[in-house]
Amino acid sequence: MANIEMNNYLNTLKSKKLKDIKVATFNRTEIMKKQDNKCSKCKKDLRAGYYKFVKDPKTKKREAVCSDCLVHVVERK
Repeated sequence: MANIEMNNYLNTLKSKKLKDIKVATFNRTEIMKKQDNKCSKCKKDLRAGYYKFVKDPKTKKREAVCSDCLVHVVERK
């Protein structure tokens, strides 16, 4: 669904005859290699499908965070 919307957006920009169209993206594989396939907060191994790329508000850098660190569950007594 997102690819269809992006293609429609790019086609609209191309119809305006702009010279250069740049789409801002980030390379997820580079982030994973820098973090050595580990969570940026708890340093546990990242499992496929159970992590998310987030932007740190302080450093403005993208990081991969495991699902355990994303959702804080309070222990019951």
